[in-house]
Amino acid sequence: MDDTRVSFIPSPTMSQSSDYDDPQNENCSALKRRIATLEEQNAELRGERSNKCRGDPYLLSGRAIRRLVSLNYRVEDLVGEYDRRTTLCGEDDVQHTDEEDRIYDSFEQLRRWVPCIRDLIHSQSDGYQLNSAYQKLNRGADSARGDDAASLKLAVASWLNEKQPTPNPAISSRDKSGRGFYHDATAELICPVDFDWADKSTQDGIRNYDHNFQVTAHSWPTFMYQDGRYNREDPTRGLFKGTLLVRTFKHIFTSPSSAGETRPDEETFHQEPLYKRSRTSGERRTRSDVAALLGMRSVHPRAIAYSAVQLRFALSSCGSWRIVDDEFDHYQFYNYMIDYFERPPTSTAKASVENLLVWWNRQIFGPSNVSSYSPQVVAQYSVANTSARR
Repeated sequence: MDDTRVSFIPSPTMSQSSDYDDPQNENCSALKRRIATLEEQNAELRGERSNKCRGDPYLLSGRAIRRLVSLNYRVEDLVGEYDRRTTLCGEDDVQHTDEEDRIYDSFEQLRRWVPCIRDLIHSQSDGYQLNSAYQKLNRGADSARGDDAASLKLAVASWLNEKQPTPNPAISSRDKSGRGFYHDATAELICPVDFDWADKSTQDGIRNYDHNFQVTAHSWPTFMYQDGRYNREDPTRGLFKGTLLVRTFKHIFTSPSSAGETRPDEETFHQEPLYKRSRTSGERRTRSDVAALLGMRSVHPRAIAYSAVQLRFALSSCGSWRIVDDEFDHYQFYNYMIDYFERPPTSTAKASVENLLVWWNRQIFGPSNVSSYSPQVVAQYSVANTSARR
C-alpha cells in the first residue's frame, strides 16, 4: 500500500468541544466513547461492520500506529485508558499498574504521531462515527504491519543469499518454512546470545525443545548485536547495532534501496572527518520516504523496536503474523526494547541511550543532519551570551 500523505492528511471535519480542559466535558466525552464502544461490539456480533475503504484518510493515518506507537494495542484500548484516567482526575492516591502505564504511554505517542486522534477524542460525533474512525485507524495500522512483513520476507532472503559464502541451500524468498531454526543461516541470527549456535549441543537442544535451551524474549537474539558479538561482562556494548537491524530500519522507514547503503561506524567518524558539501540539484530526492511522510526527522526508539520485531519475524519459520512464535513472545520482546530506551534506571544509562540514538541517527540520516536529532543548547553559545549581557 502506498504510504503517501500519511501525516499531512487533515482529519475529517468534526465539531469540537468548546473547552478541551473542562473536566465535565471530558467526562461526558469519555462516557460517550464507552457507550460507542459497546455499540460497536454489538454491531460486530450482528455482522454489521462496514467494509474497508482504502482511500479513507483514517486508514492512511493509521499506518503510523504499529510503526511508531504500539505493536499490538488497539486505538480504542489507548483512548479507553485516557478516558479512565480522565474520570479519575481529582481523586487522591490513584495507583496504576505497569500495563496501564504502558497503555497510557502509547496513548501519548498516538497523540503525537496520529494528529487526527486529538480531534476524535474531543468530538461530539455519535458512537457509530467515532468507532468507525477507530476501526479504520486499526485496519490501517495492521495493514502497514502486513505490508512491511511481506516486503521484508523477500528483502531478508535477498540479503542473506548475497552473503559470502552463500547459504546452502539458498533462502527461499517465498516459503518461510525453511527459515528459523531449520536453516543455519537464519538460526545463527535468531539464536539467543546466551547460547552458541556453533555448538552442536545448542543446535540439538533448540531443535528438540530441550528445557535447557529455551528460545524466549528473555534473551536478546544474536542479530541485535554488532557483528553478533555479545559480551557477558559488558552486555550493552554493540546492542542495537546489528547490521541487519539497521538495514531493516532503512528498508521500512527510508526506502528499500537505501537498505543496501552503509555508513561508517562511530569510530570511523573520529578517524576520517567528513567534509561538508551542498547537495546538488541532481541529488535532490524525487519522492518522500516513510519517515518524512510520518514527520519523523530523527530515529525514534519505538521505530527501532518495531524494526527488530519485524526482522525477527522475517528470519523465523512462522508463515503468518502472531504475537507468540513457539515460546518467543514478540510483545514481550518489544516491551523489553521500549523499557531499555524509555525507562533507563540511572543517569548513566540515560546518557548511554542518548549516545546510542545519536549513533542510530548518523546511520540513518547521516552526520550532516545532526541539528535535527541533537539540537544545540543555545543558551550556552555566543548569541545568547551577547543578549544576556546587553
